[in-house]
Amino acid sequence: MRATDRTGATHHRKEPMRHHRNAHPTAPGAISQQALPGQRHAQGGGHQPHARGAKPTPRAPGRSAAQVAADNAATALYGWQGKFDRIKLREGFVREFGKSPHFDAAAIPQLELLVGFIEDDTRITDVRWTAYMLATAYWETTSLKKETVPVLDKHHKPMVGKDGKPLVRSRKRWAITMSPVEEVGHGAHRNYFLPVKVASLPTGEARITEQDGDQFTVTAEGRFKPMARGARQGAAPTRKAVTAYNDDDGNELAYYGRGYVQLTWWSNYAQVSADLNLGLRLLLHPDDVLQPTIAYKVMAHGMLTGKSFANGRKFARYFHGATTDYVGARHMVNGVDHAADIAGIARQFEAILLAAKP
Repeated sequence: MRATDRTGATHHRKEPMRHHRNAHPTAPGAISQQALPGQRHAQGGGHQPHARGAKPTPRAPGRSAAQVAADNAATALYGWQGKFDRIKLREGFVREFGKSPHFDAAAIPQLELLVGFIEDDTRITDVRWTAYMLATAYWETTSLKKETVPVLDKHHKPMVGKDGKPLVRSRKRWAITMSPVEEVGHGAHRNYFLPVKVASLPTGEARITEQDGDQFTVTAEGRFKPMARGARQGAAPTRKAVTAYNDDDGNELAYYGRGYVQLTWWSNYAQVSADLNLGLRLLLHPDDVLQPTIAYKVMAHGMLTGKSFANGRKFARYFHGATTDYVGARHMVNGVDHAADIAGIARQFEAILLAAKP
């Protein structure tokens, strides 16, 4: 899940823009930020290299022939722009994740949909980039699912009621979805939790009024500025709305996490919307981030360019030549939060994808 610390030159946030999942299958309760050592992914052998258009890395000053050779070998292995074998993709997903208590077969078509978006995106040229996007979606969209299951006796056999019908019960469990979801808890206890008032202006801009009365103008380019000195983005989640907020005629909207990477804060919705040439659509209609096509564009835009939620960090920083830094790549989304866990998932997806290359 995600929030950034992007600030303008003339304003200050009321707290660092960090996003915390209220709960997660591997970390019940609020998760803590914990520094993790960087890890270098060990290159595997035995994969048949594919190099569609991959060019050898020229030897740069100060680089040994061995380093250049390692870069060229990695480029041949990971350089890829094309389709993946769907049967091998499904088989690999079940093989790698099927024994998890969070596995859900319903996630398979959603996985294939997301892979399809990536295949059609000519900017994605490295298997590791695909693996990390899939790992991010896996982690960020694993959510509580309500389901009906049979009641079992002490011998683990289905029980039947007096009417002869099977007895069932409802339960909730964490399940892999691989589809855009809403943040669990909607950001409770965070300074982006409370809704704000959003008013479209005749100039094509928008006015934001927060519950503490601070107001901002958002330009058509997605940038914002305070309307009064001292205004800061974000309000304490327990804040009572002031008169200025109650009297504002804007629409009340909330900007908790949504999508594959859990986009948060109204400023991020505005900026990424403009970056994607959608005007202020995502600011005015934040639920649109739950649409798979838009959710993918949001995730890919940040990770490829370093803009919006990514804090200036992008794929090319963590994956190039022989450099594979799945742990460090978490900085594109949420600092070091569960970086090692997600890195492990990314390596599993890497193995799946390499095996699924035709």
